[in-house]
Amino acid sequence: MTAYPHTRRGRQHRRSALAAAALLTVFSLTACGGGEGSGGGGDRPSAEDIEGQITQSSGNQVTEKQAACLAKTYYESDLSDEAVRLLVEAEDVSKISPEDLSEADQKASKELYEPLVKCLAPAE
Repeated sequence: MTAYPHTRRGRQHRRSALAAAALLTVFSLTACGGGEGSGGGGDRPSAEDIEGQITQSSGNQVTEKQAACLAKTYYESDLSDEAVRLLVEAEDVSKISPEDLSEADQKASKELYEPLVKCLAPAE
């Protein structure tokens, strides 16, 4: 008795969606901190750089289309260049402390949640 009688493809989509949701949670929680930024200056990482980090961090559990959408959303967001660079350069994004980000980045991150969720919606 299965609550969701999906095909094998349906199970794969659910697994990918769960992994992508975990990735979204990591990025969203990382970007929800307060405190002052860590300084450093510099330009905003490219959408391709952001996409590479998303793909690496997700363990290839998001599709290319999802990773590209997530990267574009982060790239076009109101997050500071510094915050985006911090996400791209982190060896492990889950270890970024909320104190590493500014209050402005905290506000900007709250606006990202819905667009990021839309990126992770399975293709129909």
